[in-house]
Amino acid sequence: MSFKNMPIMLKIGVVILLLGACAIGGTFIAGSKVASVSESYQGAIKDDAGFLQLARLNRQVVGVQRSIYQLVIAEAPEEVKTAEDRLTSTINLLDTRVKDAKALLPKLSGQIDQIASDIKGALAGSACGPTIKAARETSGAEAIVKAGRMMVNECDPVLRGSVESITKLIDAAVIENKKSLSELEAATASTIMSLNIVMGLAVFVSLVIAGLVARFGIVKPINGLLAVMTQIQSGNLSVTVPDTERRDEVGTIAKSVETFRQGLEEAERLRQEAALQEQRSAEKVRNERLQIASNFEATMGALARAFAQSSQEMSEAARSLAATAEETSRQAEAVGGAAEEASTNVSTVAASTEEMTASIREIAAQVTQTATIATAAASETARTQTEIIELSQSAAKIGEVVDLITNIASQTNLLALNATIEAARAGEMGKGFAVVAQEVKQLAAQTAKATEEIAGKVGEIQQATNRSVESIDRIVTTIGQIQTAASTVASAVEEQGAATAEIASNTQQAARGTETVNHNIAGVGRAAEMTGAASSQLMTLSQSITSQAQQLKLEVEQVVANLRAG
Repeated sequence: MSFKNMPIMLKIGVVILLLGACAIGGTFIAGSKVASVSESYQGAIKDDAGFLQLARLNRQVVGVQRSIYQLVIAEAPEEVKTAEDRLTSTINLLDTRVKDAKALLPKLSGQIDQIASDIKGALAGSACGPTIKAARETSGAEAIVKAGRMMVNECDPVLRGSVESITKLIDAAVIENKKSLSELEAATASTIMSLNIVMGLAVFVSLVIAGLVARFGIVKPINGLLAVMTQIQSGNLSVTVPDTERRDEVGTIAKSVETFRQGLEEAERLRQEAALQEQRSAEKVRNERLQIASNFEATMGALARAFAQSSQEMSEAARSLAATAEETSRQAEAVGGAAEEASTNVSTVAASTEEMTASIREIAAQVTQTATIATAAASETARTQTEIIELSQSAAKIGEVVDLITNIASQTNLLALNATIEAARAGEMGKGFAVVAQEVKQLAAQTAKATEEIAGKVGEIQQATNRSVESIDRIVTTIGQIQTAASTVASAVEEQGAATAEIASNTQQAARGTETVNHNIAGVGRAAEMTGAASSQLMTLSQSITSQAQQLKLEVEQVVANLRAG
């Protein structure tokens, strides 16, 4: 396993182990140095103890001198015995001091042995031996003085020389010991300095290694991941996540970041697909709405044009009927005038037979013309009635179309409600479609409202058409009456033509016939006036139908515009 793939805890453990190794190494070196210094100091302490034993040895030599002096001056046997025992004890203790000094100062054992040998030789030899023997055997003042001189002149100088030798040995050893202590102190300071340098270097190297491990093994890859996460947060989902191949905690974090990036990338892809699907759905709804608008415009446009054409034809028929009624009225007035003139001149009928015959021929022609005009008016009225019935049927078809539009609006409203429910289920991705569904729902409501208005207009057209049919029925009845009156006038003219020869004898009958003609002509005038009034009403109705057809066209255009605008 490479160091990069080690877990962070293991990397930290390696750093800690390195620091521990440095500490252990420093401790071992320090221990070795301290052990060496301690050993040196132990030697110095041991030398001091040896110096103490030499000092004690020197004191024991002085004690031997004192014991010999005590033995010299002792007179009583008890005093001699005590002095001898003290001398023997002091000499034996002298051997112990020599042994202890040699043990503590092995490097001075030779010199110590030499001093000890000199002391023992002096005590056993000629220097102190005779003095000790004389002191044991001394009795009286002269013997004590003699022994005392021997001690001062022979033994004491030798023992004093041993004391001086021991003192010199001690002084030389102390000087050497001080020199060793100075060197030891210098070595100790050097050791401490070396330890500080070694430990400082070890700690510095450990910290550098720890810093490198933390910098390149932990901090740098984590900062790289933070930079990548910042780019991902800013919307750059194409960035490459580093260190995903690592098998430590950084690699785990990198894999998590990569998974997060892939999840965001997939979410962005799904969002774009949803937006595209929503755009396609909106485009489909818009195309369907445009198709409905086009079909509606074509159907309603055709119906509006049919309305306009039918109303135009009805208006023309009404104008023709009015002209015919006017001509009928004019001819009726002319016939009425002729009849009045015939009635006035009935007393001169006999004398004016030829004039009356001519008048009768004129009346016959006028009556024939009136019958022709009445027949034409009846034909025009029948055709107008047929067109009005067709207009009523067209209005009924418009009502069916309005019902169809109402059903389409209801289905559109239901589809918009279903789309709103589906958009609410889709959550955030369905908000745009919900807005479109709401607009479609509002458009369906507007369509329903417009179709209600159109249905009202169609109802008004149907009512006006029904009134037109009733008026035309009355016109047909009036024209029938005109035809009847014309037939009656024609019969009367024929009767008067047949009875022209008997005019003179049947003047009274002619007068009555003239009155009948006057009465019938007045009926024809009234019928013509009624026909004129009906034609005026029919023209007004046709104009109303034309206006309503234009209003229907405008309403259809508004509905189509709303459908296309969406």
